[in-house]
Amino acid sequence: MQRRDLMMGAAAAGAAAMGLRVKPAAASDVVIGLSNGYFGSEWRNQMVAGAQAQFAGYQAKGQASKLVVQQAGADVNQQIQDIHNMILQGVSVITMDANSGTALGSVINEAKRAGIPVIAFDQAVKNRYALSVTVDHYAWATRYAEWIAHTLNGKGKVVVMDGIPGNPAAETRRRAAHDVFGKYPGIDIVWSGYGMWDHAKAQSVMATVIAAQPQIDGAFVEDSMGLGVLRAFQNARRPIPVMTGEAQKAFLIAWKKELDSGTNMRAFAQPNPPDISRNAIGIAVRLAAGRKLKPVPDGVIYYPIHLQVTRDNLDATLASMKDQPDSYFLAEWFSEPQLDAFFT
Repeated sequence: MQRRDLMMGAAAAGAAAMGLRVKPAAASDVVIGLSNGYFGSEWRNQMVAGAQAQFAGYQAKGQASKLVVQQAGADVNQQIQDIHNMILQGVSVITMDANSGTALGSVINEAKRAGIPVIAFDQAVKNRYALSVTVDHYAWATRYAEWIAHTLNGKGKVVVMDGIPGNPAAETRRRAAHDVFGKYPGIDIVWSGYGMWDHAKAQSVMATVIAAQPQIDGAFVEDSMGLGVLRAFQNARRPIPVMTGEAQKAFLIAWKKELDSGTNMRAFAQPNPPDISRNAIGIAVRLAAGRKLKPVPDGVIYYPIHLQVTRDNLDATLASMKDQPDSYFLAEWFSEPQLDAFFT
């Protein structure tokens, strides 16, 4: 397989600007690598499935040949090895959901030397060679924390549950939550910790927190953990606090049941769309075809979240999910014309 050339654009107005292009390859030679870090959660399962479905569409059109998926778990060293192996295989483009924003720098530089473009999705990486396609996790978490603060009228005892320690998205969201709550003198963070982006683990952790905290007025909870936190309060027969949750059908059903039972459960959810992987695959296939990416400030394409779930649209949102399994997360991603617009 041919090695790919990748050109970096010059800095513009003090910000990194990236112009990516590779030598076009025949569709029969286009192999896209996908390196996933943490796996096993319903979110990550949907993420991988979305990438596979997106790739299958291009494959059916004769635009690509093969998608290679490697799942490293939360082990940074294993992810480095997986990406190294993809480089040795000579894949056309590498996409990754990174375990670390910085620790993969050496293997990204290895891909650079091999002339293989790198696209990080879901979580940005701090390497000027790699293009990142992600949501703005700080802004995402800020919306959650501000909603809790406003709903509590700026007063109350809150808990903050993040995903995996050291994970770029989790740590960014944690920082945003603490920054927001720190602006409200009447809000006291009585516990802050991790639920590993897993319902069962989040439920277990929160059960321990509930036992130690006689008063919890608000719960900042990241995606993939809301249902576990809700169950912990239900099992403890404690009032459900003002809480953020996840735009997952199972959580939304549980919220709906609470409201139908007569409780005044106040919750808010927004997608952290698993199908953001589709955006990376779409860009990767276009790069492999030799298309040139327009300059990207700071090397990051931010996907703008459009959807939110409130009590006002809870029923309508559930109706839109009626044919999906309970594990399904509300999805959104760039359309094909939107992806085309990133290229000259």
